Amino acid sequence: MKKVNLKYCLIALAGMGVSANASAALTCSDIVFSPEAFAAYEYIDKACIEMVDRDGIVYAKLTARVVAQTASGTHIRYRHADGELGASHKSNAPEAFQSMINGKPVEMKDLAVRQNINIYVSDSYWVDPAMIEEAIVEEIIAEEIVEEVIEEEIIEEEIIEAELPTTAGPLPWLALFGSMFLLLGGALRFSRKQ
Repeated sequence: MKKVNLKYCLIALAGMGVSANASAALTCSDIVFSPEAFAAYEYIDKACIEMVDRDGIVYAKLTARVVAQTASGTHIRYRHADGELGASHKSNAPEAFQSMINGKPVEMKDLAVRQNINIYVSDSYWVDPAMIEEAIVEEIIAEEIVEEVIEEEIIEEEIIEAELPTTAGPLPWLALFGSMFLLLGGALRFSRKQ
């Protein structure tokens, strides 16, 4: 029950944030990045510049500057939303990863130093809190249905236990009467011999 109450509180808080932004377009502050996105860049929430729609898909847009090309890989600095450049960060994009510059594909290792690049992060690395709220509501409803089923099963068990007989059968009575007849027979035989 405490878990369900906590979920209701989270829904209420998320609802307040979502209702304030329901009329406005989705912004960086409206999304929550996944742990995988934070593993790629620990300040990704600060580096999100804006949400953009490209070919009907919404992306979180980040910008970065190439600061070095070394044998270990491409080093970049993400520009944060406040305009400051973050610390130098080795790109963890695959070697064959390509970016488009002037309509032509260019591999990361071939990017020029001081080149500014845009990075578009798909919704597989972030979620909209409204979607989290819907998932929590569905989970709560599913838990309540399970709780109702469990309560019904408990009530059925109590009813079945109440209908069980209070004794095991007539055998104890037969044993008592049989013992009494043996004693009576022994007493009669003892009285005839005297």
